[in-house]
Amino acid sequence: MMNETIEPIDWNGLYSSGKDSKDFTFDMFDPLYVDDKQSWTATVNFRARYSERYTAKKNILFRCGMPAPDELKPDHRWYMAKPEHSVKGADIVNDKLWRKFNRTELKIDEAFLHAFFNVASFEIQSFLIEAGWYNMKFSMRAGCSMCPCSPGYNLKSANGFIRNTAIDVVFKKK
Repeated sequence: MMNETIEPIDWNGLYSSGKDSKDFTFDMFDPLYVDDKQSWTATVNFRARYSERYTAKKNILFRCGMPAPDELKPDHRWYMAKPEHSVKGADIVNDKLWRKFNRTELKIDEAFLHAFFNVASFEIQSFLIEAGWYNMKFSMRAGCSMCPCSPGYNLKSANGFIRNTAIDVVFKKK
């Protein structure tokens, strides 16, 4: 269900020769099954050497465009109203609601990312596997260790051949 024909790519050559990025776009069905007629596009962009730190050994997957739990239909199984804003630790019940809301957001993220992975081409899938797709862990400080300004998924490559690469996946409703 790809929009474009993708020729085989030498990933090691792509990321060792200083080429900046490559974009791919895929069509995919709604992974949340909210509406049978609803479909999404997933655009993936690879950025080599995202970090100026010479020793960066991880890869980062950034994602955006998925709906939040409060943006779903009220009868959807992952629908949840957004809790009231409060200072963390001031209201124990509200803190529990925020943790549940954030866990639900991660479930939605994972549904979208797995739907994207299933429709991606063989080259993209093989790159993601080599980059650490199966060693993916969410972090609020994935891109910046000082503040939660860039949440994403840390990918740790098992063989270490692909590292210091940022993968941006942007989802848009068609």
